[in-house]
Amino acid sequence: MATTRPGFEETWLELPDWQTLVALVNGELGLGWLMYMRWNGDAGFSSRNPGYDGPPDAEIEYYLSNGQRDLYPASWAFPVGEVRRALDYFEREHRPPPFITWNNDSGDGQLIGEPG
Repeated sequence: MATTRPGFEETWLELPDWQTLVALVNGELGLGWLMYMRWNGDAGFSSRNPGYDGPPDAEIEYYLSNGQRDLYPASWAFPVGEVRRALDYFEREHRPPPFITWNNDSGDGQLIGEPG
């Protein structure tokens, strides 16, 4: 876990087969989002929160370990406890957590849980 600024976190969990789960956390809001990559260079998948009921254009600020400021849709975020649960699951099971709703950002049509 890299501390980027007080209250912000960037976590990368990388497995030997290149699978990677990334979490960005805005601790001030108690929210974070996830990105799952199947291999090095994969556009991968990003989290979506089907329970989000806020404004459709709302964004959340995150800071990366290099100081870069990014904004991502609030509808992608989960409470930080759920983000940590997802990280723990990935570290233990070596696969993306099935309790997270994933959006395929690579455009290849594959769904989480489908054989490669």
